Amino acid sequence: MIARANPSEAASASAMADHPHVVKIDRDGRLLHADARVAELHHALGGAEGEVLAIPALLDLARHAMRLGMRLSRPLTIVGPKESVDLWCDCEPGAQGIDLRISQWRERPLPEAETAAPLPIFVPSSETSVDIRVDPLGRILHVQDMVMLPADWDAERVTLKPVGALIATEDGAPLVLADCHNGVRVRLIGDPRCWTLYRTRSDAGAGWNLLLTEAPAAPEPQAAPSPPPLFDGERLAHMFGSQIGPALRQPIGRIIANAETIGGRLEGPLRSDYAGYAGDIASAGRHLLALIDDLAELEAIEASGFSAASEPVDLADLARRAAGLLALKAADRSIRIDKPAEDESLAATGEFRRVLQVLLNLLGNAINYAPDGSMIWLRLDEGPDWASVTVADQGPGLSEEDQQRLFNKWERLGRSGDGGSGLGLYISRRLALAMQGDLTVESAPGQGARFTLVLPKI
Repeated sequence: MIARANPSEAASASAMADHPHVVKIDRDGRLLHADARVAELHHALGGAEGEVLAIPALLDLARHAMRLGMRLSRPLTIVGPKESVDLWCDCEPGAQGIDLRISQWRERPLPEAETAAPLPIFVPSSETSVDIRVDPLGRILHVQDMVMLPADWDAERVTLKPVGALIATEDGAPLVLADCHNGVRVRLIGDPRCWTLYRTRSDAGAGWNLLLTEAPAAPEPQAAPSPPPLFDGERLAHMFGSQIGPALRQPIGRIIANAETIGGRLEGPLRSDYAGYAGDIASAGRHLLALIDDLAELEAIEASGFSAASEPVDLADLARRAAGLLALKAADRSIRIDKPAEDESLAATGEFRRVLQVLLNLLGNAINYAPDGSMIWLRLDEGPDWASVTVADQGPGLSEEDQQRLFNKWERLGRSGDGGSGLGLYISRRLALAMQGDLTVESAPGQGARFTLVLPKI
């Protein structure tokens, strides 16, 4: 239960301005004690007895001090239903919770709500999602930078507006946050597209985070449509590169960027084990992005009519480029790459970026499975009408049975922990075949593996 001070101790804003007051919350952010004015604001913003402090600015500062394990002091502005309060807050974390000492309390009434039309907003056509943060009363606290407002609008005219000033229902009515549900279709004022809205609690109850993702336009109604199949596999198979992949890349990229910021201790001191956790999160995010790229590539090469360009390429130059791009990865494990000499060249016919993609996959696999301190060779060969480049390693090798399965889709031969998707070699061979060539393997258990990309000569 919140322990409230005697109302006579904080009878006016001037009294709070002259005498510091203490707010106590536990380590989970629940309010334990507050003077009458702070407790009143907590309840006005949707908080209740024993619940998380519903004043976002104070809660953010307290949690930041808890994460850093150090005392923080700074000026804050908190906004209630009818007033804005400027104050100074000293925040000190302890074993049982956090003490917030508030001083220099200055209240001013909020301006009367404007009766003008809702704010216009313009979202660049290249963006596919929008993040908006609102307080417990549904007022806008922050709109992410990717939402570009017209030049004559500034941030102060957007913040503290009702969320309905920027978001409308699909029918055009102002959005009422309490009445909507996840997955509802909405519109941004002034933007012709349709969006899908998802909301999550912010800071364990102090407001909401809203994520809007661009939704495809609703199909035109048809007379007596036939019932859709329960699972349209063909349609789903062609959605990844154009819709699912782009929708996943942005949030995963944001996760990676935030994890790298935390792991790099750019926001302040951090325990080494937590920095390690952040590094693991970033690594997992990069693995997910690689998988998304593989799935998008898989969709492209399996589409009807897929073909590769036919242009002159130098296999020696491409082998040297692949070795240079993966040199640091190999050096981390003391693996040496023996690449073609600078004066070597071998002309063939293929598509430059596709040949490089295949060589990067073959060389990356060799580095993953070769022992530390070993050697990898990139060798060139040619015949009357063909040219080839071979990637040879000193890894564990492959049995005849494994070689038969190696180029199958999703095949990983029981290996785990290397972050692979089981698509790399399947995609590489499909690309080689599309360039009128082939990808082959020679190996034996304990004798490493030799992968050879063969292409037509010019």
